[in-house]
Amino acid sequence: MKKLWNVLTVMTIVSMLLAACSGQKTEQRVKPAKEDQPASEQADALDLTYVESDNQNFAISLLPDYTLEAEEPGKDVVLNKKDGDQLMRIELLPSDINVNELEANAKERAIAVASDATPFEGFLPFKEAIAYEAHVDDSIVYVVFVKQDVPMFLTVFTKNETNLFEEFMTMARTIIPLDSDTSEANEDEKANNETFLYKSSSQPFQARVINGYNAEAIEPGKDMIFQDENEASMTIEILDDEADWALVSEQAETYVKESSKDGNVETMTWQEGNKLKGADVYQAQTKDGAVYVFVVKSVPMRLTIFTTGEQKDLSPFLTMAETIERID
Repeated sequence: MKKLWNVLTVMTIVSMLLAACSGQKTEQRVKPAKEDQPASEQADALDLTYVESDNQNFAISLLPDYTLEAEEPGKDVVLNKKDGDQLMRIELLPSDINVNELEANAKERAIAVASDATPFEGFLPFKEAIAYEAHVDDSIVYVVFVKQDVPMFLTVFTKNETNLFEEFMTMARTIIPLDSDTSEANEDEKANNETFLYKSSSQPFQARVINGYNAEAIEPGKDMIFQDENEASMTIEILDDEADWALVSEQAETYVKESSKDGNVETMTWQEGNKLKGADVYQAQTKDGAVYVFVVKSVPMRLTIFTTGEQKDLSPFLTMAETIERID
């Protein structure tokens, strides 16, 4: 295992050093995809689970006993759950690649593992791809350069005795790119699954509330979102477009001062988020934690947040506040 991880380290360093390697041309070894059965039909016959990378812009379908993890920015790994030494590193490449340079790069990567690395003569499930294999003790490292469709480097670390290269290639051929619109849509869907839509019965607004929190109108002109209203809560007050902001700010500061444990009030301009960015914030320490009042002009409203004093209590409320929409 130690030797294999040494190989991983060497491969990472070499891939960085060879990013601007020479234009040495390597013989192209193209392996046609099997034509006796469409890839989609072959995939349907397998037990595959669709997953999306949160590190690179792609999706892949995994066989049982495999998982996808981010290794570092620009690199993901498919790991075998039963043997973590067997894995496939995935590095997506830009569409405007220099094929000749990257063909040479693939060979150099393999030689960095073993000086006697040789071209791979087996089947590759891609229209345009080359590969090299390098043997190190009881392990094999395959370096695959995929040129078309989804340009990428695949580096497979497996073993002589239990060679999982074909399984990794089965999963690799399911890799598809995700455009930004698709990614945003998936993020929206994920957010919708983790929240519920709350429509106020006392004020003209709606918001997405994180599952596990409660929301209700507590009096005319005020709604509260909370897990335990005695510990952490956010009160929402929708204001008129022509509100007297000087008066609103004065009231906010007075309220925070009266709620504080020592009369000290800190003021700041909030610099994060979309709707909350630019809001005037008044905050103070209370006997049981902290109080914040956000005076928000972009979506005229006042938010009063009580927390136990920990940042983890504040963040969910700010996330929900960003979803507040007026529905006049």
